[in-house]
Amino acid sequence: MRELTENLDGLIAESPLLLLQYGDDACGPCHAIRLRLDRWLEGRNITARYVDIRKHLECCAQRNIFSVPTVAVYMDGRLMVQESGCFSLEKLLERAERYMEMRESGA
Repeated sequence: MRELTENLDGLIAESPLLLLQYGDDACGPCHAIRLRLDRWLEGRNITARYVDIRKHLECCAQRNIFSVPTVAVYMDGRLMVQESGCFSLEKLLERAERYMEMRESGA
């Protein structure tokens, strides 16, 4: 997963499916989640970015991201799911997959 280098608002608006992981390099769970997300993203047509909260303080504050790890999934510019702190990554990814299937089927 690439680090965020573009304007986040623009990326959200122009990406049909977008997964964002907000994290900190000093956070062990953030690192583990990033590795898991990288494996999950293989072969999937979804845009994904890692947002370092130390580098993007203002952007995170505007989206009420005050704890890490946080993972958010957007579909067509709309926030569909967001989890922070201690959460089940498997359940979040299952929900993301349902949204991807909905989008592909035109539902």
